[in-house]
Amino acid sequence: MSEAKTLRPVAVLRTPFAEKFGVPRQSGLVPEAEGRVEFLPEFAAPEFTRGIEAFSHVWLLTGFHENPPWTGSAVVRPPRLGGNERVGVFASRSPNRPNGLGLSLVRLLGIEPGVLRVAGVDAVDGTPVFDVKPYLPWCEAQPQATADWAQAAPIACDADAVTIPFEFAERLGATTAALVRQILRLELRPAYQAESARAYGMTIAGWNVRWQAGPNGAPLVCAVDRA
Repeated sequence: MSEAKTLRPVAVLRTPFAEKFGVPRQSGLVPEAEGRVEFLPEFAAPEFTRGIEAFSHVWLLTGFHENPPWTGSAVVRPPRLGGNERVGVFASRSPNRPNGLGLSLVRLLGIEPGVLRVAGVDAVDGTPVFDVKPYLPWCEAQPQATADWAQAAPIACDADAVTIPFEFAERLGATTAALVRQILRLELRPAYQAESARAYGMTIAGWNVRWQAGPNGAPLVCAVDRA
């Protein structure tokens, strides 16, 4: 076996998500979740991204920097299986992995000096980026591929079903309120904690947002405060 190499970040990913709770579980689930890939000085020269504007999407190889160290467990409990059934770590997309590496497919919105503006992010603010690669639909999109229990997108309610009282929506502003709706339409609660009366909270785009299940079962925002 060849000698192991030490990975070093080439960029830092800036996102609206200040903490892990509330982050979409896969990239692309919330197109409104925009971020910035800010290259470190030694990789910020325009030559490093020359020609990248030819691609609509890019892969980000990232690190789960806020995860605790891997415990050595060979199995994980995917939320898609209710949080109780176990599968092998290499048969899952769980962030609890031996090397703590993540892979995100994001849409390229624009290019600025030393920065890529992207959308559809699924990472905490400050996530290290170890590599950026163009997405090639001719070889990386496989319509015939199967994924059994993870074949379909996660169940989500309609964004219009998420209730944000007018006073809270006004404080958040239209852009952030729309982002909150798109996040809360996903099922963020752990399967073993999905209690209708319980209030949950997340910090997003500089706001602490709390919500609980409303009368119709859909999320109801019950508090909004500056983070």
